[in-house]
Amino acid sequence: MPNAAQPPTAPLDAAQRRAKFPRGLIQPEGGFRFGADTLLLAAFAAARLKAPRSGHAGPSGLDLGCGCGAASIGLLLLAPTARLTGIDADPAMADAARRNAHALDLHARLDIVQGDVADHHAPAGLDFALANPPFRKHGTGRACPDPARDRARFEGPGGFAAFAACAAHRLRRGGTLFLVHLAERLPDILGELTAAGLAARELLPVQGHVDADPRLILLAANKGGSPTLALRRPLTLYDADGMLTPEAAIFCPHLTTNPRRGGPK
Repeated sequence: MPNAAQPPTAPLDAAQRRAKFPRGLIQPEGGFRFGADTLLLAAFAAARLKAPRSGHAGPSGLDLGCGCGAASIGLLLLAPTARLTGIDADPAMADAARRNAHALDLHARLDIVQGDVADHHAPAGLDFALANPPFRKHGTGRACPDPARDRARFEGPGGFAAFAACAAHRLRRGGTLFLVHLAERLPDILGELTAAGLAARELLPVQGHVDADPRLILLAANKGGSPTLALRRPLTLYDADGMLTPEAAIFCPHLTTNPRRGGPK
């Protein structure tokens, strides 16, 4: 006897979508997919934002190359007084970010602009900026057949310098650029930050498991101030069984929705 038809599933409301984050985010078909690096950046920045004084607005920031909005949304869920403008050159990504902000009822705190960081003219005086830029220079890896994926993986003509310059122009004195990048690119990154007038202040290496060398870095750089750098002990993401470590779960609660390495997103 055939099974009775199941009633349609009720659509999730904003609170349910927030509880499931980062699952369920809209991402353009065939485009670049965000990963753990994006969520780590959100947590790294959120933990370092200062709570506003009584009667004052929360910190305001800019997400450079926001993609589908995963880093911005991840930060806003962890820092409930923050506000962000996200910018992305890909119209499909900007549209997805806009739709995600509305679906999670965060559109009042997250404005999305379609455009290039090199040409962006957001108001100056921002407290912070986020950057998860393309990791690789052209010619250092195999090109992606999808143009959107290729743009997200390989630097454009301005390279990382365009991200650093945009952040430096939009941040207030003492404002902070939070970024995630490949550990192997650290010499380049530090040079571009210095050229833009940003001083690296904190460096956190990230390793996939305890026996691996750090592949990623999380870096905070200030506009102005002392160039003293604090080097943190590495953050280990997964144990020998491929499960999320307790320290990684505390550092980035968003990773706990997918606690096994390589599991489905």
